[in-house]
Amino acid sequence: MKRGIAHLGRKAAQIHFWHLVHYEHALLNEGSGSREHLALAVRHAEACLHIAAAQAEANRGGSVLQNNAVLYFSLAVIAGWKDAAIRIGRTLIRGLDTSLLDLQHTDRHRAGEVYRHFWFILHLYAQAGGQKFDISLYSYPPDMSPYATVLNDWLTTDLNKVHDWVCAMADFHLQETRNTAHDEINEFDAEDVMLFPYEILCWLRLREWAGLENPKRFDHPLMQQPLAQLPGPVPLDVPATPLLDQVIAKFRQEFPDSFPGWVSPR
Repeated sequence: MKRGIAHLGRKAAQIHFWHLVHYEHALLNEGSGSREHLALAVRHAEACLHIAAAQAEANRGGSVLQNNAVLYFSLAVIAGWKDAAIRIGRTLIRGLDTSLLDLQHTDRHRAGEVYRHFWFILHLYAQAGGQKFDISLYSYPPDMSPYATVLNDWLTTDLNKVHDWVCAMADFHLQETRNTAHDEINEFDAEDVMLFPYEILCWLRLREWAGLENPKRFDHPLMQQPLAQLPGPVPLDVPATPLLDQVIAKFRQEFPDSFPGWVSPR
């Protein structure tokens, strides 16, 4: 059964990826404004996370990569799904101390230093009303640029600041798409996120939720293509996923406390 549960998580992740890639393809290559693939990507991403979290909390080895974890959160925010974002955020904070993310600080454990944007997104979640966390307990990047400046004043009403910070983050995003040596990792070097500045869009959507205005356009080239535009109108419709719902019902028979707050559309 353990192997079967792991298989469920992998399949949910694969379906999430399939829908995300099709969303990106439709925007970039077909000029389509359809958001259904984005909604389905978010739905399966959350399922993948909850399956892994249930395993982790039962000490059965569930885990998720840091970059995927905050992509899942960011997609929920971008889609305008506040409840899903809260559920995912809570799961990630708990996962700092379990095998889900496994980022407790030790002299030998430096995994948390790899992805600055992971911590940027978690800080945004906490500052927007989610659970706080103590960074001294975890492996943490020694340098948080360009995100540190944003976090210090993320609710600014100065649109010039917002514009300049977005451009600085876009520079960092593109810099981190470069091919690396075998033993090196860049933050956005996977093909599905190279042109998708989801961490920036997450911040801009959270500002919208706080009732703040954002600039209408940005000078940076990365922000002048379809994947850099916040979808609307939001929230996106929650799609029906009858097969996924059946899988979750089966999963809950062994993990009855899993998928907290998950609601299937009627």
